[in-house]
Amino acid sequence: MPRKLFLCRHAKSSWNDAALSDFDRPLNKRGIRDAPVMAERLLARSCSPDKVLCSPSVRTRETVAHFVDVLGIEEQKIEYVDAIYEAAPGDLLMTIEQQQEVTELMLIGHNPAMEYLASMLNGGDRLTMATCAVCEFDVDGIDSWADFSEAQIELAHFDFPKK
Repeated sequence: MPRKLFLCRHAKSSWNDAALSDFDRPLNKRGIRDAPVMAERLLARSCSPDKVLCSPSVRTRETVAHFVDVLGIEEQKIEYVDAIYEAAPGDLLMTIEQQQEVTELMLIGHNPAMEYLASMLNGGDRLTMATCAVCEFDVDGIDSWADFSEAQIELAHFDFPKK
């Protein structure tokens, strides 16, 4: 069964409050502006994730909230996964492989892991994951996400706010 994987980097975050930890940084004005724009672009591409795996950081939660509003994603389809925050690409791969009956899967996380994973899935050709960038991959040749490493993966679309 053909599947889709969306890799999204969180929208632009604020560095204005030096007292906040990295985990607690919110979106800045540009991030608040860009996240719904990117969600609208996903809507135009008929993006309808069955499941969203999101880092629990403040900036990723705020990014996914904009996606929820625009794409109409039901809250029960969102799972906050600690392993996505400060993940290595291998951690993200394991998270993907643990998914069950999901056709369209979205991950919302951080660089550098998102960029490394996107580039790896793009056959090693670098994809620069600016803030709020989205990669859409067509995933074929597998019956389960557990077999993701054996899938035929093709970049279907790559977008970012300044494009």
